[in-house]
Amino acid sequence: MTDEHSVEFADLERLVAARGPPGDEHAVADVFEELVEPHVDTVTRDELGNVVATSEGTEDAPEIMLAAHTDELAFLVDGVTDEGFLTFQLLGGHYKGNFAGQQVVVGPDEVPGVIGAKPRHFMDDDEKESLPEDLVIDVGASGRAEVRDLNVEPGDHATWDREVTRLAGDRVASRALDDRIALAMLVATARRVDTDATVHYAATVQEEVGLRGARTAGFAVDPDVGVALEIFPSDDYPAGDEADPAVRVGEGPVVEFGDGTSEYLFGGVLVDRQTLSWLRSAGEAGDIPVQHAVMVGGTTDATEFQQVRGGRHAGAVAIPCRYTHSPVETVSMGDADEAVELLVEALGTPFPSREEARRR
Repeated sequence: MTDEHSVEFADLERLVAARGPPGDEHAVADVFEELVEPHVDTVTRDELGNVVATSEGTEDAPEIMLAAHTDELAFLVDGVTDEGFLTFQLLGGHYKGNFAGQQVVVGPDEVPGVIGAKPRHFMDDDEKESLPEDLVIDVGASGRAEVRDLNVEPGDHATWDREVTRLAGDRVASRALDDRIALAMLVATARRVDTDATVHYAATVQEEVGLRGARTAGFAVDPDVGVALEIFPSDDYPAGDEADPAVRVGEGPVVEFGDGTSEYLFGGVLVDRQTLSWLRSAGEAGDIPVQHAVMVGGTTDATEFQQVRGGRHAGAVAIPCRYTHSPVETVSMGDADEAVELLVEALGTPFPSREEARRR
């Protein structure tokens, strides 16, 4: 794989190397601000930690917000046992099958730790076929005092100890590609775009625990259109759910029809016809391969953008990702490049009126 991509691999490495558990995303925000600042007019932060970088457009042009989140799945240390083990709560939608045998880093000094399951030698037949329970983080301490000496205490966060790995072709794997690849896409778009619209490049916080940053950033910016940039769970591998995958890695970005927390799309976004027409037309005009799908079982920041004040246009552009919400999320850099092309094309295209948008 070469570095000849709109989305620069070096940017992605820096964004992943910074750690951003929900509620403590400042290191990621710092990297994003440094990368995007040369390409915008202003950069602001709010007290929650959201970063909004703005390129000012003409007076009568629409205001468009593109957003990706800075937080990642993590663990919140909530106790220390007498023996020096760390107990924890889950931050974000974890799958417990990813825990055992993993390495983590804990606290402000990034103390190394491991999560280990009971050895198979001690398991009964049922335990051997089930997910482990009552896991703890082992930092090598023998008691509470040694944990304190490591500058680790309840209230600290832990994240997976994984960085970006290049796979064959244009594929990369890492923890936190949800949503660091989208932050890198924001930076790449800011470098490229030339438009009359005012564009706000927002790096939001606490998406994984309830879209909290999007709620405050959307209210403060009050854009005409809000687009969440995300990863989209793909099912194009042997353990996938479908014989004919709905979304494939390497076949272009996904423009969502909608998303939600259940098959009824509760708590998510239904993309309005104008936004969908705008993004679809951009793909056609730029000859950009675009996939369409509904994400069931999760939501994006677009949910909050759609409900800003009196309601706003909102949608989501995502890139396919294998093994989502794991330490080895896997994406195609080519898909990320195509997503940037789509955004650049859309930002150069007038947002359609109700009359111009395709109707049912």
